[in-house]
Order: sequence, then structure tokens, then C-alpha cells
Amino acid sequence: MLEIEAVVSLLEVFRRLHHHATVPQAFVVPAEDPWPQELHGDRFGRRIWYLRSLKDKLPPAQVEQLDNAGMVWSDEEYQVGRIERGLTTYKAMYGDVRIPSRFVVPHDDGRWDRDLWDMKLGNAVHRIRSGGAYEAHRSRFEALGLTFDRWNEPQYPFALVRQALETFHAQHGHYKVPLTYVVGADDAAYAAEVRGMKLGHIVQSIIHEERYAEHRGELEAMGVPLKPRRELMVDRICEAVRCYRRVYGEGSDILYSYVVPEGSSAYPRELWGLRLGQTVYDIRKRGCYEDYRDRFEAVGLTVDDERSVSDHQLMKEKVSVVTMLLPVFRQLYHHANVPTAFVVPSQDPWPQELHGNRLGMRISYFRLLKDRLPPAQVEQLDNAGMVWSDEEYQVGRIERGLTTYKAMYGDVRIPSRFVVPHDDGRWDRDLWDMKLGNAVHRIRSGGAYEAHRSRFEALGLTFDRWNEPQYPFALVRQALETFHAQHGHYKVPLTYVVGADDAAYAAEVRGMKLGQIIHQIIHDELYAEHRGELEAMGVPLKPRRELMVDRICEAVRCYRRVYGEGRDIPIAYVVPEGSSAYPRELWGLRLGAAVYRIRKGGYYKDYRDRFEAVGLDIKKER
Repeated sequence: MLEIEAVVSLLEVFRRLHHHATVPQAFVVPAEDPWPQELHGDRFGRRIWYLRSLKDKLPPAQVEQLDNAGMVWSDEEYQVGRIERGLTTYKAMYGDVRIPSRFVVPHDDGRWDRDLWDMKLGNAVHRIRSGGAYEAHRSRFEALGLTFDRWNEPQYPFALVRQALETFHAQHGHYKVPLTYVVGADDAAYAAEVRGMKLGHIVQSIIHEERYAEHRGELEAMGVPLKPRRELMVDRICEAVRCYRRVYGEGSDILYSYVVPEGSSAYPRELWGLRLGQTVYDIRKRGCYEDYRDRFEAVGLTVDDERSVSDHQLMKEKVSVVTMLLPVFRQLYHHANVPTAFVVPSQDPWPQELHGNRLGMRISYFRLLKDRLPPAQVEQLDNAGMVWSDEEYQVGRIERGLTTYKAMYGDVRIPSRFVVPHDDGRWDRDLWDMKLGNAVHRIRSGGAYEAHRSRFEALGLTFDRWNEPQYPFALVRQALETFHAQHGHYKVPLTYVVGADDAAYAAEVRGMKLGQIIHQIIHDELYAEHRGELEAMGVPLKPRRELMVDRICEAVRCYRRVYGEGRDIPIAYVVPEGSSAYPRELWGLRLGAAVYRIRKGGYYKDYRDRFEAVGLDIKKER
């Protein structure tokens, strides 16, 4: 057992660095200042957990010592105390504890205790009220004003709602908040307390007098429109028709595809993006807003206009729009597989009159209708590069990717994390950044594109994976050479995986489970024909158990040279990182724990002679 004084010393360092004393169970003392050097590598978190379980058995003097150092005996009591302090601070700032579920205590805000910074207080309150967390402490939360009947209570103080509306107005120039509008979780224009607020829903509930009824007059005085949304929509349509007439003249009709352009000075800002052509079509053909007919005709919109497009004319117009937009999409993205959610941006080089057009939905619609479209329209779309089947397009991309990879590496053993490099002219432009390894993995393991299996097999892709290396040997060798350049040896740990973002390694080997591959080579499961080549490089191909015994013996020899023959090895001793007294591959070895297990647990008993040969007395009483 580590001395209580050492635990107290470590607690003081932990509190100074982390501003609290609730030590995670997995915490290990780092090998750096200001931690005491003799305790580097100590499993401090497990030691704290062990002391908690022994609290009733410890002498009162030691309990008092630990209390004075800030020992946290109960994680639950600590967390409840933090929530109480958080509620108290929030209430002092906003007058109540109606805390948004996404509220996070701001960082570097001196109004909050330091150990509360970045705390997800809203989430904690949500779990208390909805999930029954800390039920035994309910009365403590109620004493601070937290209520558990949530259905008729506003989630936010009115002051925060007003603040969010003012920010919305500053951004958009009006208070006409869309029903679906949610304040962005990362939108720095808004105060942290209102990020994630469903502002559109809140305004809707105010319109229907479900929330904040006592503040309705204040909101109307600000200019917040509290009419029902149907009436507001009619107001927008009428105003948009007036503006359209001023721009294009009284005699011109409104095209189905017309969308009010973003940034147009001819329209008020709140009308930008309105799908005016589609709305007018719905009014005329589908009877939408029938009870407002007089208002539409008062602004010059003839509901029964004979010029209203027929379904045949409408389809021709839709095809024409797509054939105009697809070449622009291909120019920008180097392919024509338009995502369903794609909307034409309000910027060059897109045609201004089609800004806001839902091109992705239109493409999906034509795919469904292909067999019913006139051959001339199908030909028009084909000439524009229309992709009729997403599956066929994706299979074609994978085929091209396999062909290129095979030309570069000689086979199609593609690592599961392989991503086609960006800006690499050897690959087709529309393949850049493609997760080709993942696609191949899904084909071989998940049955993706099963109907096209013969096409993949023709390129050399096999479906019997168990005895086949995942990587060409050239890539494994390349990864080993990079490991050696970084670490100075080839002793790759079993769990070693090449980092997904490790720029020292080639992109093709990032994510490679190099430790497991070496383990399989050691046991003659992979690359048996290259074993001699690896041994000539210096790669140790002994079983890992023997390698571990080699490491322990070498570490004991080094320890003896540093501390003398007579000194025993403490259980907490870890080979120091950066020590010139030890080879680099021994840094971080828990030598004290290893020696303890050899003596007490009978580990490596078939290597007893080797340990005694380096001066390690197996029977020594400690």
C-alpha cells in the first residue's frame, strides 16, 4: 500500500492541475512534471477507488488527512454537489432554473466555479427530471426551484427568448422566424445559453397563446408578427407577387421554377428563397389558400388564368431546368450523381433565376418516372449526363477504383481504411476522397452490390478472406520501415495500430493493425514466403512471450547498473520515459509489477533460470 502521505501529495497535484479531486479510476500518473518522479506510472485512480472501499476500516487520522486533501469518497455525492452549485449560479444569473437541455457552462467565465466550466448542466437537469437520475436527492433540487411537472412550463426564461429573437433580427432583418428554425449549436452570434433553442417552435406556441402570454404585448411592440402562420404566408405571397410585377412587368406570368433570388434588392429580405412559381401553381391547380382568393386577385394574380401551364408543359419546363443545371453541377463536382437533398446555391456560376431550386429532389423524381417520360426528354437528360441509377453509378466508381489500385500495387488487396488520395492525378477526379477500402469491405463482408459480384471477381477481388493477407507485402514492409524510423526498433506491440491521421506513414497504410500482422507472421499464418526478408531487416519473429522475457531480463540488468546489485525493485517502479540508462523499447515497462507477478503469481515459471541468471532472486521475501 502506498503511504497516505504519497496519496495526499498526488491529490494536491491533481487538484492543482484539474481544479477538482474526483480522480478517474483509469488515471495513471504521467511521466512529467509536476508529478513526483518516483511515482511516475502509478495507477493513482485505482488506488483512490481502493481507498474509498476501505474508508470504514482506515484509522480516523488517515481519513482526516485525506479529507483535508480534498478526497472525494463518493462520486455521486460529488456530482450532486456540482449540480447544486450549477443550479445556484444559474438562478443567480437568470432568476430561475429553467435550464435548456443543451446548456453547457461556459469556459473561462469567472461567474462559475472553475470545476463547473464545460459541464453539461442542461443535460444533467434533463436526466434528473426525465430519467430519474439522483432520485434520492430530489428534495435538494426542489429546494432550489427545480420542478418535475414539465408539460406546462416554458423551458427558457423569457429574457433568453427575447435575447434570441433580437439576435435573429440582427442576422435576418426581421422577426419572421420559420417554424423549423433552431439556433445552431455552434452559432457564435447567439449567447451560449440559447444555442440549440427551437426558436421557431417557441414563437409558434406564443402565437397560439400556449406560452409567455403575459409577454405578448411586449413582443408585438418589438415587431414580432404573432398572426397565425397561414395568414403570414398569404402576406408573403402577395408581397412577392407585387415585387415580381415591378421587376418583370404586369403582363408576364410567373414560371413554375421561379424562386425569389437570395440577395435580390428587388424583394424584402424575408422573401428571399420563396418558391413563388411553385406556390402560384399550387394556388391555381390545387386550390391552395382558396379562402384568400380575393387577396390574390387584388394584387393582380388571376387564380383562373388560362395561361396557367398544363401538366405536359410543366414537365417540359422541369426537364429544361435540369438540363440547364446538370452541366454546372458536373463542372463544379466532376460527376453528375446529384444528392437528393441538393439545392442550387445562391452564387455564381449557377443561373440567378434558378437559385434555391431543389435540383436533387427533381433528379430523384425523374429517376422514378424514366419509363413514362417521352424518349425525346430521356435523350435530353442523357445528353446532359443524367445518372439514372445511383447503384450503377457507385458500382462503376468502385470498378474504376479497383482498376487503378491494381495498376498501382499489382493486386486488389485494399486495406479497409484506404481512402483515395486527394489531388492525385493517377486517380479519376470523381474518385478523390472515396472510401474505397470501406466499399470493398462492405462488398466482401456485408454482401453489398451482390448482383454485381461477377464484375468485381473479374478484376481479381476474392470473397474467401480468411487465409488471404489484407495488404500487399510491399505496404507491410513500408509500414515497418516507418515504425523503425519513429521508434528505433522493430518490436511492434501486439495492439499497435497505425494512426488514421499519422502523416509519417503513407496514406495507404494508415489504420493498419501492424501489431496483429506481425503476430500472424510470427505464427506462420501470413507472408511465410517473406519471413527470411523480415529477419534480415531485423524484425524479431520470436513468440511474444519470449520477447517479453527478453525485455524483463534486459530491464533488470539495467536497473542493477543504475541502483546497484543489492537493491530490490519496488512494485510501483516503472522504467522512466526518456531515460538514457535503458534502451528506448523498455521505456514505460512496469518492471516492479512484472517482478512481483513473477515472484508471487508464478508468471513465466518456465523461464526461471533466465531470471536467476540476471540476478533476480525468485524466492526473495518482499
